[in-house]
Amino acid sequence: MFQQERLDEIMKILKKNHYVTVEYLVQEIRYSPATIRRDLTTLEKQGLVTRSYGGVSFKNANVSPFRFRQHSMKIAKNAIAKKAADLVSEGDVVFLDGSSTTQYIGHFLPGKKNITVLTSNMILANYLSENGITTYCTGGRVVEYPGILGGAFMLEALSKMNADIAFFSTSAFATDGKVLTPGEGGVQAHRVYREHTKKLVYLCGSDKIDAPSKFVSMTLDEIDYFISDAALPNETKQRYPNTTFICTKEK
Repeated sequence: MFQQERLDEIMKILKKNHYVTVEYLVQEIRYSPATIRRDLTTLEKQGLVTRSYGGVSFKNANVSPFRFRQHSMKIAKNAIAKKAADLVSEGDVVFLDGSSTTQYIGHFLPGKKNITVLTSNMILANYLSENGITTYCTGGRVVEYPGILGGAFMLEALSKMNADIAFFSTSAFATDGKVLTPGEGGVQAHRVYREHTKKLVYLCGSDKIDAPSKFVSMTLDEIDYFISDAALPNETKQRYPNTTFICTKEK
């Protein structure tokens, strides 16, 4: 097993258990304690875990690391991203946030004619640029490994460009129509998206519906499109008649 495979396996185990001992990881992954400790040192340097005597836990147990989110619910995220990319028209200026769900949209953008993308995801910016898309990266502080940017510089860059359409996702969504995020930075970024774009598109995996989160970013009456792999209750849809609801599992 290569180191990256071991690291991914450790993160899967932590996702399930939140805290484990080195001895437990040795038994599960079947590598020596010395190898496991080296792997944990790598994850700690990446800011993904917190080590304590004899064990390890997520640095923030309430939010899964980006690398894990990137690989979770792949089929659902791919379907959501495909529907989202269908909304992009020739010549559009597009905002893409730094979420794992939005990153999937990048696979469907090459071939779109004359579009311009601004994103806070350095990995996505590099991919789009390599595929011939005019791409701007917001800059800012790296707030999540390996390349998600945030902070004041990121917000300033967003506020200096106007978009035809913006795509974003968050950690949670309440079926009463509230979009939720774990930090104040998300609230600020989403306000900038709303103020500087003609169409705002919220991407919501079924795992985020009614999940806990701290801050209310906005409500559905501020969102033009809601795309999910789950259908919302009819009461919610009726409460927000100006929002277009797209479910990937509905024809």
